[in-house]
Amino acid sequence: MLGKRVRVAVAAAMVIATVGVGLGVGASPASAATSTKTVRYGPFSIPAATATAMGAINNKLNIAVAKPCGGCYITGIQANLTYANGTTANVDTGPALHHMVMSSAFRSDPTCSGNLLGLIGQRFFASGNERTLVTFPPGFGYYTSYFDSWNMIVDLMNMDTVKKDVYIDMKYTYTTSTQTSVKPVWLDVDQCGDSEYTIPTGQSDSHWTWNVNVPGKVVAIGGHVHNDGVRIEATNDSTGKSICNSVATYGASPPYIDMMGMPWISSMSSCIANPVTTVSSGQKVRIHSVYDSPTVQNDVMGIMIAYMA
Repeated sequence: MLGKRVRVAVAAAMVIATVGVGLGVGASPASAATSTKTVRYGPFSIPAATATAMGAINNKLNIAVAKPCGGCYITGIQANLTYANGTTANVDTGPALHHMVMSSAFRSDPTCSGNLLGLIGQRFFASGNERTLVTFPPGFGYYTSYFDSWNMIVDLMNMDTVKKDVYIDMKYTYTTSTQTSVKPVWLDVDQCGDSEYTIPTGQSDSHWTWNVNVPGKVVAIGGHVHNDGVRIEATNDSTGKSICNSVATYGASPPYIDMMGMPWISSMSSCIANPVTTVSSGQKVRIHSVYDSPTVQNDVMGIMIAYMA
């Protein structure tokens, strides 16, 4: 299985519940009103790869994990996979941050609140191994209260024949100054399922349509696809205009070339502006997940998160 694409899923029915550990490992003021803090979660021990399968931690649900602050607005988030000494762990040495998802447990998810998946709460951030930085325009932030409780789903892979002990280090930028609050909306080709779907050999364009139920300004939006993914684009079907085209870049630096010489996605472009666009109730937003695959795959993903104000 070392040469096979590995599965990504975010359905609550597929996760294993455990208690998460979060340790603040540094905080420093970035400006008079803004602070940056890295919160460490883990450790996670990824089993060694075998001749037939990668080592894996599959969709582990960590409950009530640490937050960087309370009564604050998160203005930037980025995930990183690291070793104990803080150095980055990436596919060049075996481990992959296949995906992680953060959710606020007591908040309703705008697109899956009535589904089993909605039990994990409002999904407000996700990252694959590309480790995309999410930021908001000045004056906007994701509010977290002292009483909010966060959950985290972790899915990690290891292609080395030695087990790897790793951490997820989350870098948060936040402020206690009042900001315009943003609301995350999860858009998924396999909406409210396990986030996996099947693509044919060659080029394909799979899509799903969001009937807008959170009207307002889109101030940030970006996407996630698997290897062999080309891009994922959100369009306003009511106006025919593109909202954001999130494009994959492969192997931009050595850590994103795996132990078998295969380039992995090293970045996904995103769209940040005040506003990127404005949508109204009754409009339809369609996401297009575009792949160019050398073979049939039954476990790819096409996801975008739009932050609404």
